[in-house]
Amino acid sequence: MSKNKNPQKKQIIATQNTVNQPVNTQKAEPKPTPSYGKWLAIGALIITLFVAFSGGFDNQFVDWDDHVYIENNYLVTQPKGHFGEAFKSHVALNYHPLTIVSMMINSSMSGADNPKAFIVTNFIIHLLNTLMVFWLMLLLTKRRLMPSFFATLLFAIHPMRVESVTWISERKDVLYGFFFIAGCISYLYYLDSDRKRKYLIYSLVFFILSCLSKAQAVVLPIVFFLFDYWRDRKIDTKAILEKIPFLVFSLLFGLIATNIQSGGDFHGMIHIIGEQRSALSLKVFTVMDRIQYAGYGFIMYFYHLFVPVNLCTFYPYEADGVNKLYSTGIVFSLVIVGLTIFSARKSKLFLFGIGFFAVTVALVLQFISVGAAIMADRYTYIPYIGLFFVMAMLLDQLAEKNQSLKQVVWVGAFAFAAFCLYLTRKQVETWQNTGTLFGQIIKLYPNDYRAYYTYGKYVGEKEGKLDESINANLKAIELGYKDDAGPWENVGTAYGIKGDTKKAIEYFSEAIKRGVSSGETYTNRGMAYFNLNQPAKAIPDFEKSLTMKNEKPILSRGYLATSYLATGNATKALEQFNQVIDQEGSQDPIHFFNRGLAKQTLGDRNGAIADFKKTLSLQPNNEAAKKSLASLGG
Repeated sequence: MSKNKNPQKKQIIATQNTVNQPVNTQKAEPKPTPSYGKWLAIGALIITLFVAFSGGFDNQFVDWDDHVYIENNYLVTQPKGHFGEAFKSHVALNYHPLTIVSMMINSSMSGADNPKAFIVTNFIIHLLNTLMVFWLMLLLTKRRLMPSFFATLLFAIHPMRVESVTWISERKDVLYGFFFIAGCISYLYYLDSDRKRKYLIYSLVFFILSCLSKAQAVVLPIVFFLFDYWRDRKIDTKAILEKIPFLVFSLLFGLIATNIQSGGDFHGMIHIIGEQRSALSLKVFTVMDRIQYAGYGFIMYFYHLFVPVNLCTFYPYEADGVNKLYSTGIVFSLVIVGLTIFSARKSKLFLFGIGFFAVTVALVLQFISVGAAIMADRYTYIPYIGLFFVMAMLLDQLAEKNQSLKQVVWVGAFAFAAFCLYLTRKQVETWQNTGTLFGQIIKLYPNDYRAYYTYGKYVGEKEGKLDESINANLKAIELGYKDDAGPWENVGTAYGIKGDTKKAIEYFSEAIKRGVSSGETYTNRGMAYFNLNQPAKAIPDFEKSLTMKNEKPILSRGYLATSYLATGNATKALEQFNQVIDQEGSQDPIHFFNRGLAKQTLGDRNGAIADFKKTLSLQPNNEAAKKSLASLGG
């Protein structure tokens, strides 16, 4: 009895202890983020995005695939009636019909010669992607506002975004990203809604649309397994079987991409639009080379995440100092993989976030070499989501564990974001035009002959800086330019415009010796001979130019006719003038005047009078035509 003298009091104490002890030891779910907080975050994201990228809205097309995707692509320049053809063709060795359709819509609404419409559309899609990433982060963090907002802010304005958003040809990045992120959100709803099948179907639809925008999307099914892991779902037979349709489409689009990038037409079903070139070089590098390139890319993507400086549109394999990091990259990659796996015993964060990055970037780590660049900023558009998530969650955990440092942590984090904003605005400026873009490449890689060639061509043709054009093209030649005869043609053209005709002929002749694919070089050399009063030497060049691809046949044929006239062959001259005027539709007054001279020489007085009168109707102040007409009594 003594042990139960006051049973009621004992019961009260026991109850109080029960109240003070947590029922379970798991961390309580975070409180839902207030709606006003989300709207403030969204507003801040939109404003910051505009500040970051609006400086590039008036940028121009650049000579880095824009001519292939838009300027020389009849699907875009003449979209009416061709929308279906977009699904049966590939551009620049990429099968991405939805990307082309989106550009065709741009062209239909604003014209194909309006770069601003294309750039602003890229920006709007990136803005939508940013809002969806914010949604995705809220789902992954169980509605924690600060880490969700910070991760999204980095996705929005990190300097590595610029290439994907501001470069018109990278519409495929932002568009595939739109559907990729939508697929991720749908799949998380599938996991969080007791496996409601409609969300899985939505995910499949978004996945197919993403693949139709860019082949890099084929890894999405593997990302779904990472979401399973993050949500503590057991990877059982059902989890695998439900992804089979996704894997089938991954295989299909992967086969299409590999076939086309190797120069194929996927069994005759997909034809090329524009220029043909080989993207995959499967036999150039050894297996060890490919592993080294992948390791280099892996370490450099991590480096540029934290130090986003000296970004460039082109990172050549042979750049000075690159090979010094090959071994380091392999070691770094192995260390990151090892630490990530080891950390999984205590936390899922690294395996999920770094796994997301690794899976989505794996196909562009140059295990299969694509093009002449060892890495590219645009390849990180989706992969960096995983790393941004890890950064944000680590900062959030640090702030929560050390309340006294909470403000310091987030002030430092947003100071880094402000630094990124500044660098992004500067990087946007480099895409202003071809000159600024390739000028930056020259600054960072002063031994790259391709950059000098493209820069020299642009400043000569578009800005009239002839001496600068000559120097840049000669530098390309000095560095061993070997792709084609381009630099020699550019130097010849510049000298021709400067009036140094002999120098022009020298470089045009060298270009022809090296092999030219169009008749333009022959036309230019012919014009140079003609200006030196050597029409007999000009005639073979003009004739040759008309047997080749020739974008200015009227110019070539007009000069050919005039050269015949200058050598006294009026009959041949008349034949060519008749073709250039009557068949090719020239309305150049000089052609009518010269044809009149040819007719006069051949005794066709009435025909000559008619042509001289036509000349004066087109050019009333043509004194030579007036005198010739008067001499004939017309």
